[in-house]
Amino acid sequence: MDIRVILMQMIQLFLVIALGYFLFKIKLLDVDLNKKLTTLLLSVTTPAMIVSSVLSTTVTQGLNDILFVFLVGFAVYLIMPILGYIIVKIMRVPLPQQGLYIFMTVFSNIGFMGFPVMKAIFGNEAVFFTAIFNMIFNLFVFTGGVMIMNYGTGQKVKLDPKNLLSPGVVASLVALLIYFTGIHVPHVLASTITMVGDITTPMAMLLIGSTLANIPLKEVFSELRIYPYTIIKQVIVPIIAYPILNMFISDPLILGITLIMISMPVANSAVLFATEYDGDISLAAKTVFMTTLLSVVTIPLIVALFLV
Repeated sequence: MDIRVILMQMIQLFLVIALGYFLFKIKLLDVDLNKKLTTLLLSVTTPAMIVSSVLSTTVTQGLNDILFVFLVGFAVYLIMPILGYIIVKIMRVPLPQQGLYIFMTVFSNIGFMGFPVMKAIFGNEAVFFTAIFNMIFNLFVFTGGVMIMNYGTGQKVKLDPKNLLSPGVVASLVALLIYFTGIHVPHVLASTITMVGDITTPMAMLLIGSTLANIPLKEVFSELRIYPYTIIKQVIVPIIAYPILNMFISDPLILGITLIMISMPVANSAVLFATEYDGDISLAAKTVFMTTLLSVVTIPLIVALFLV
């Protein structure tokens, strides 16, 4: 794995983010179009990319490895809230914001940015395993995530089980079915699914840039607590996590995917959940912006330190 190639790929992704930012500023993209494209991304193109991951490449891992990925994913999402709680106490985050900070620590950007980044670093095979992590993400974000977001706010917790069956989860189940049964998909259908899935990476990056264009830059850079938080979340935590993960994960691909997943910027879900549960929407948006911006440097750094 050549770190120069990874750095170039991250720069390419960032340039597409910058293009999305520019397109919003010149009004070729707007808030209403962003909402429609987001729905298209989450409901159509990302599910297509997940399914195409088992159609366009040979997944060499067996059932035991797949079950192990599920186990690793569950372990990560059970441990990260504890780590998030420790971080907010160390940083002396005000109680009303503690739930949001813990949420942002636990839930990294797998859906929008994770898939294209994993594909860029590890190839198509990584998309299949990232889809498994994304299934677990959805399971936890609509259950434990709701409770975490409401921590310290006094809001009542409301869970909707229907949210667990998102298109991404359904696509992940279909991908698993194809993988385990060896169902033959006609070439024309497989290539069509792959073509639609390939739209995901540029669209996701454009949408991130367009979304970030809504946030005044002065406000972002004046939120001082975000700086140490970003360094802790995207550099210090992965550095501490690597030797621990390395003790339990022998497969280089699974180890790399897990480490990069932990190193990803804050998920856009932080803004959505802050909006839904009366959290600090501005803080969530600023943190998404800053962690996404700095991930162009921090992710290649983690790759260079541990995965090259």
